Amino acid sequence: MTAHALDLHSRAKTRRDCFDIDDPRAQVFRRIEHGIYFKEALLETLDEWADWSKQKGKQHLLGQNCRKVLDYLLRCCDFETGICEPSIDTLMKKTHFARATIVRALHLLWEKGFVNWIRRTARTNNAPDEGPPVVQVSNAYFFDLARMPARCMKRLKEKLRRKGRAFTPPQSPSFPRYEGLQKRRSKAIRDKVAYDRAVKRNALQRARTPEETVAALYPGDEAAQRAHLAMLESASSEASLNPPPDRRIHKE
Repeated sequence: MTAHALDLHSRAKTRRDCFDIDDPRAQVFRRIEHGIYFKEALLETLDEWADWSKQKGKQHLLGQNCRKVLDYLLRCCDFETGICEPSIDTLMKKTHFARATIVRALHLLWEKGFVNWIRRTARTNNAPDEGPPVVQVSNAYFFDLARMPARCMKRLKEKLRRKGRAFTPPQSPSFPRYEGLQKRRSKAIRDKVAYDRAVKRNALQRARTPEETVAALYPGDEAAQRAHLAMLESASSEASLNPPPDRRIHKE
């Protein structure tokens, strides 16, 4: 009997981008065909992809840590219903990995489309001032195989076909995975820099006078604008006092 998410590890402090456990958007579990055959074929496909994508002189991107985490997720999965909701603590206990190792392996598996998940919360029915209204519960893991590399999907179907199993990937919804604060800040900074560069480039293209040019170069910085204009005037004065030598060839 599969344990319910509410019986698993929970946290009082919730994370961002979560759905309530009863929210329709959290109902991502789908039946997976062929059970144990699917498990074996998916792990073999992961091994082949890890070998194929390995760069010379570097470690496997999807190494044994990823394989072990995926293996245990598949062991936790009820293939008839698709329910797969082990907590991070459970994964740590079963794999003997540190939390950071589990999180990194899940991130790598998600990037290559071998697994996906959403974060969930559950109501506590606590009265006001008696505790948090919701708590964090275990993630809902599902296999959104449409995100896999085409080569991997082809090999997965081929392996199951050789075992006499025609395979149709489960139609699971694909939600954007939560991005950490540092990643979101970095993305915001990159977007802001790109936007500022585009604005400055367009302003410089429209500038017709030195004043408009320095206003585009130093928007809102009057001191820098005055300094730049003074530098231009100084350069212009020096050029008029010291004209460049005449290097033309004169015929005698």
